[in-house]
Amino acid sequence: MEDLVTRTKKFISATNSCLEGSPYQFPLDEKSVQVYSHIEQSIAEIQRKLQKLVLIVDLPQPLKNSLKIQEIYESNAIEGLGTDLASTANLIDATTREHKSTKSYVEWAITRGIQNDTHLYDVIGLTAARALSRDIASMLERPITEADIRTIHNTIMKNQPFAGVYKLYANEISLNNEHQTSLPTDTPGAMQLFVDWMNSLSRRGHRTALSIVKAAAVHAWLTHIHPFHDGNGRMARLLANVVLAREDMPPLILRNTSHRGKYIDALSFSDSGGDLSKLILVFCRAAERVIDDMENPKLAQEMFLEDINLRLQDEFKVWEKSLSKFKSELQANLLFYNMDVSIAGGLSPSEYKSLRKGRNSGKPWWLEIFNSKDGDLAVLYFGGVPSWITTKIEKDEQYPCISFAPRDSNAKAVKKYSKLTKEHNRNGFTHVLLQPLEDKAYIWGENKARLQRVSLQEAAKQIALTCSNFALNPLKSKNQIWGSKNDNSQG
Repeated sequence: MEDLVTRTKKFISATNSCLEGSPYQFPLDEKSVQVYSHIEQSIAEIQRKLQKLVLIVDLPQPLKNSLKIQEIYESNAIEGLGTDLASTANLIDATTREHKSTKSYVEWAITRGIQNDTHLYDVIGLTAARALSRDIASMLERPITEADIRTIHNTIMKNQPFAGVYKLYANEISLNNEHQTSLPTDTPGAMQLFVDWMNSLSRRGHRTALSIVKAAAVHAWLTHIHPFHDGNGRMARLLANVVLAREDMPPLILRNTSHRGKYIDALSFSDSGGDLSKLILVFCRAAERVIDDMENPKLAQEMFLEDINLRLQDEFKVWEKSLSKFKSELQANLLFYNMDVSIAGGLSPSEYKSLRKGRNSGKPWWLEIFNSKDGDLAVLYFGGVPSWITTKIEKDEQYPCISFAPRDSNAKAVKKYSKLTKEHNRNGFTHVLLQPLEDKAYIWGENKARLQRVSLQEAAKQIALTCSNFALNPLKSKNQIWGSKNDNSQG
């Protein structure tokens, strides 16, 4: 059996052949092999699981429906658009019952006056655009044209003056205004080059190691050009899913709660250095989640319904209220150290429930801590309660755990933040377990003996102090780069 280094080198070579003609390449040196080995392992595991699963077209209908609803809801939610999940599901179900034809979605929306409610049309337009793009994907011999892309965009942005039209003025990427997108005069040429390359990709692949790489390159390249005035993110996610659909891969569903922070960081990373590694890993995590659903459709459907119904239940609301209070206290304390936070994500009701039951969550980011001098310094992310803690507290006290991870000292690291261990020999509290019914919290550091039960205000004060200590004395040594899905990393 080949060792990991040999497999990774072969994977990099195959990837570079696939990416030839695009702005992206993987260096083939010792450092890159170490970094990209995580990608090779993730993709190999995805392939292994998919070999045991049915084709996408043969999935149970309830799962296919819920995946479609989630894809549309999450793609809108990442942009702050659309309706809530329950309303999105109801609207898609209603239009699906009334209209079988893809083209009739938009006509139905206009005749009903839904175009006058932008939130509702966000759902209808993206639903119709998704159906149109999947129709194109199903015709393997058919190339994708610029006209196709403009038509899909026109469907997303129906009745907007810029719908289906390349930008007339310079624009920028939201949350990444340092990247200069293509100038309006250069956009048609850039798009022709992009489309030509996309059509050079094999359209007969079947769940290959390169499927996710191709999708990541298509997504990154389109957002790099940013050809339209608005709607570029939704357009890029649809095109990535065209690539995946043609290879019978699970759809790309990037969760606004658990993936958004890592997704935005990965796109910024690909823009600044032409490096797709972070984006590919984000896509891998999203694919793994859908594969989990495919492995257990019944559980997936239960979790989907919980995402809709739990938003109305008291337990989740009480925890969210406690989380909001902790965030306010933390911000107040961070101001003393000239730091602040930005929201990077959160937990959906089903993710919250999964963590309460001790299931893996993928370590979604919650808050990024930053200052004006150094930029991002650390992240607070959600995870499960460590096993040694479960032996010291009651079962009904086991809520999602909030953990601290500092910025990796290597700016080129695939993982932006690194998990702390006892070997780092740092004092300070790095974990918080809120007790929402009492306005209390458990806190502890990497030294297990330091478990304490304190007020919410004290917990926020201690985490702010830890942030300050790491701002003044960041990690200098080479940190652990977290790898496989089943490790304890945050990434």
